[in-house]
Amino acid sequence: MTRDLAIACDRLDTERLLTDWRWLVPRDTTPLLIGIFGDWIFGAPDGSHWHLGLLEGQFRRIAKDSVEFSAKKREEQFRDEWFNANWADIALGSGLVPDDTQCLGWKIAPVIGGPFSVENIQVFDLFVCQSVHGQLFRQISQRA
Repeated sequence: MTRDLAIACDRLDTERLLTDWRWLVPRDTTPLLIGIFGDWIFGAPDGSHWHLGLLEGQFRRIAKDSVEFSAKKREEQFRDEWFNANWADIALGSGLVPDDTQCLGWKIAPVIGGPFSVENIQVFDLFVCQSVHGQLFRQISQRA
């Protein structure tokens, strides 16, 4: 059984999923994709595309428009950067296969010392993963 690196957000309750990220993610952006590790791709009113990364808790512009985004997403470097493609391959190959209400994640977040190893990856409920990471990175940002 396999799973895509990302799924479309149109069938998800994105407002609920983004509850603990609203301190960082502008309300005028539109959730487009959510990755297998819970990372997001958003569209902005100006046509640009943005990435919310759960590994580092950053919201940043990744493409000026959909043409640039479509070109970049075919490149291995960006698939790995935006969707953790290499780790997804390892996890999927180890039998960790989330459904559309779940995602892969780190048992102990690397930002607080968790190792980058397959033993540190598990399947999480998507809402729980988003909530925990949103709260974690909000606390980290308030200490900085």
